[in-house]
This record gives sequence, C-alpha cells and structure tokens, in this order.
Amino acid sequence: MLSNDEYRDIKWKLDNIPSTYTGKSRQNYSKSLRKKLKEHHYASTYQPFTPLPHTLHYINRTTSEETLNQINQTVTTSLYFTLDTESIQIRQRKNKPVLIQIQALVSHHFSVIFIFEMCHLPREHTTTFNLIKNLITTIFNSSKPIYIWGERDELTPFVIYNLFSATQLSLTNFQNLQDKFKEQWQQQHPHITSTISSSDLTPECVCEKCIGKSSHELWSLQDAVSYELKEWLDKRSTMSYFNIGLDPQLSQLNLKEQQDRQKLTNYAANDCLSMQRLLIKMQIITIAPTTTTTNIHPSNINHENIEPISSDESEPEREPEEQQSQRTVTFNTPLSILEPKKHEQLSNEERKKIHNRTCTIKQRHRYYRHELTFRNIDRRFTIRKIKNILRQYDISFYAVNVSTSTTTNTKQLYVGIRDPSLIQEYDQRTRTLFSTHHYNKINLRQRRYYSSSHSNRRH
Repeated sequence: MLSNDEYRDIKWKLDNIPSTYTGKSRQNYSKSLRKKLKEHHYASTYQPFTPLPHTLHYINRTTSEETLNQINQTVTTSLYFTLDTESIQIRQRKNKPVLIQIQALVSHHFSVIFIFEMCHLPREHTTTFNLIKNLITTIFNSSKPIYIWGERDELTPFVIYNLFSATQLSLTNFQNLQDKFKEQWQQQHPHITSTISSSDLTPECVCEKCIGKSSHELWSLQDAVSYELKEWLDKRSTMSYFNIGLDPQLSQLNLKEQQDRQKLTNYAANDCLSMQRLLIKMQIITIAPTTTTTNIHPSNINHENIEPISSDESEPEREPEEQQSQRTVTFNTPLSILEPKKHEQLSNEERKKIHNRTCTIKQRHRYYRHELTFRNIDRRFTIRKIKNILRQYDISFYAVNVSTSTTTNTKQLYVGIRDPSLIQEYDQRTRTLFSTHHYNKINLRQRRYYSSSHSNRRH
C-alpha cells in the first residue's frame, strides 16, 4: 500500500505528464501510474487474497523420478485443472516464457500446484526430462477441462522447450475463464436504477458501465477477484524475474534470497488459486468431498471450542479461519493422529460428549453446505441486525455466523442458505451489504427518521 506522500506524488505525476512523453511511451507511462493507483485502491479496500488449502511442487532438473511418477498418478485422478504462465521482459526483444503453473484439483477444496521452471529443466533425452514431458502429455491429452485466463495462444511461445507441440495445444481442452466471467457478470449484473426513496435498500450498481468497463473490455484476473471475491490479488510482482530459479533446491540461498523466491512462488501460484476460487464462486465446478479430505480437515477442528447450533436469534461466532490462508496440506499425515483409537475404552459421559460434538458438526455442515460469505464486515453489525437486514432482502437462510481473524482482527460473515439454486441471485442482491459504508448509510437514515419524528412532535 502506498504512503500518503507516494499516493499524492503519483497523482501529481499522472496529472502532469511531461510533454516530452508522446505516443506509445506516453500511454505506457500513464498506464503504469494508473496501475499503481489501482493496486493501492484494492490493497486499501480489501483483505489480501485467501487461497484454499493446497500443496506445491517445483518441476525442474532437481525433481526426482520417484516424485514425477507420483505426480503423474495424482494428475490422472484430478477432475479439473487451471493453468497460467509467466514471462520476463527483455529489452527490444520478445518476452521470454519462463514459467508454467498448473493446478490439479484433486478433491473438495484441495489442490496441488506444479510450477514448471522452464529455464531450469534437465537436458533433453534424459529420463527426468522425458518424465516431465510425459506429465505434460498426461494433462494436455486428457479430455478434462483446463481453465485459463485468456487464450491458449499464451502457451505457444513455450513450444521452444520441446515439452509439447503446437498440435497438442490445438487439441487440448482449454476453457477461457476470462470470457466466461465477463459473460456471467453481464448476465447477473444488469444496470440498476436507484431512487431516492429506495436507495437505502438498493445495492450500488456494479454493471460494467457503472464500474468503468466497456462492453468489449476484457477483465483482468485482479479485477475479477476484487469485484467477485472482494479480495486483493497482489500483482506488484508482475515485472519480476521469474527465471532466477524459485526452487530452493536449485542453489545455495541466503535468507533474503529465499524470501524473495517464496514471494514470487506465491505470486505465481495465486494466479491459479484465484481461478479456482472464481470457478467455485461462479458454480462452474463442483467437486464432491472425498475420503482424503474427510480425514484431513477434522484435524484442524478444536472440538472443545465448538458450541451447539444456537437459536435463530443468537448465533455463536464461527471458528476463526484466517489462519488457513496460506496453509499447506499434505497427504502423509498418519491416520492414527486423525482418528480416535478403536480399542480405547470410553465412559458413557465421554461417549455422549463425542456424540453431541458429532451431531453439532454434522448440523453445522448441513447448515453451511451452501453459504454466502462477506469478508471484512463492519464490526458494529450484530447478529440480530444482520438477520433483520437479510429478511428485508428476502434471503431465506438456515443460520448466520461470524468469525474474527486472529491475525487481522477483521470479521467475516457466513450465511447458510436454504435453497442453493438461489445463491447467485442472493449474491447479486446482497453484494454491497454489511460494509462500513452500508452501516453508515443505515445509521444516517435512522438519524434522519428520528430527527423528523422529533420535529413533527414539536409542531
């Protein structure tokens, strides 16, 4: 986020571009300044992007044959993929393609990220190179969809590395999520005309025209994440040197070098992880829970802190989830840690406690199977106020819960929806609710009402 001085300086530069800047150089200079201002706006408005649980593998000359064989088995069981690339700028030459990031969605809300470091591949005709090539072939030759933000032509420059051919690209089942997002946004967000009398309950219009996008303008991934997920996808590392070797195994690194590479790794991975979040939010993909996730997730629940589902007017706070933002889950956790010992003798009271906890967890899962999530809500909204507002908007819900982040102290709101077929309609209807702006708007309306009532009584 920019400091006040930096912000004012950029604004001044944008308003006072030197006359010596003409043509394309002037356009590029103006574009770079506007990009910094937009980055500042998103960073100061939204919480940082929160990825779902995942694990990550670098693919390069140090990757073992055993690991590559295991990865190949993983991708054959995956249902969907996302893909992105990174290139670096070279002065007066075409951009050099250096990274391919592929995400394999292997189960409910869990995935594996593969970062192919093209400048650090093994020599051709080696066993490791052929295994990497086979891995790419397995992914590309599958009929399963690979979601990308843009056109498949983005991969054409990577043909020079001989891991795949242009013919393979033409036959691969790439799905342009960028086009799908724009089409869905236009359908779900027509222009809303508000009136003075209904402005308190009318969401702010977020049609493309009102947010400053033309009907033919493509959405950036950052814009889509900001408007759809209400989160900030950090793009400040766009111009970085992704060819330096991100895998710590490639060379000896000091602490600063390790931190820099981890930052670039997160940047590269988040492009795929954010597409995953959009795919789920847009209900393009649905992945049924598997046995693996059933075994993994309960280990993160502190059962002692779970309260019974409350009555309709007094919901307890949900467990804080912010700590999972950068969590990496692996499959090698012994099951004995996650499951109670079968031969352990339990008293009747202990059995009753376990039964009650199990029922509570099942009930919570049922209530929040289909939910609306509101991040960074104003802390002054009570559960009672939230429910009253939802009823004003004709939102049919099971339960309402809030969680407070232990790291940022911000509040998230979760609304368990009764009818999943109405989620998209509800999301559009409630998109601008429970923010500080919304609270102040309601408060102002109430003050005006009380002031008017008091004035009428005096007369």
